[in-house]
Amino acid sequence: MFDIIKKKYQYRQLRKMMLSRRDKRIENWEQIRTIGLVFVVGSEEQWNLLNRFISTQKQNGKHIVIIGYHPKDLAINYIFTHTETTICHEKEDFTFFGLPKEGVVDHFTGLHYDLLVDATEQPCFFGKYLTACADADLKVGYTNSETDDEGPMEMYDLTIQGNEKIDFGNYMEQIVKYLTMIKK
Repeated sequence: MFDIIKKKYQYRQLRKMMLSRRDKRIENWEQIRTIGLVFVVGSEEQWNLLNRFISTQKQNGKHIVIIGYHPKDLAINYIFTHTETTICHEKEDFTFFGLPKEGVVDHFTGLHYDLLVDATEQPCFFGKYLTACADADLKVGYTNSETDDEGPMEMYDLTIQGNEKIDFGNYMEQIVKYLTMIKK
């Protein structure tokens, strides 16, 4: 019963945020300088893959800010080495309705991004909420064609469709591939 009420409240909040107007712009991958990335904290292997992507992009002159959702039942046995990382702990950093507490995501949402990438598995309210809150020219999300209950996806300007759970490496390759094709 509470889960249904909670979910309805969350989606009402999302719809309110999506009503605000914003300028959308798509750029070639080479012109993108600032990237915001939303993810769910997972295994050390997943972090290493994410960290390699960040390091490669930093070498190419891109500035990346990341924010992660840490589920309460996941033990972390590694260190987040990227300095522009915010980790939101499910136990401490969220209200009863699953919204981030005041001030927790302000650093991430207070910046402007050329590209915002939601790398969370849908349905994920955290990823959608931050995507809707963030100031970005282009917002990208992942959709699984095998899933029926992803919820609203209108906050994304571009969705990459797959047939299985999100594979971060492949997902980022697809984003880079499509944005590299953009000609202006």
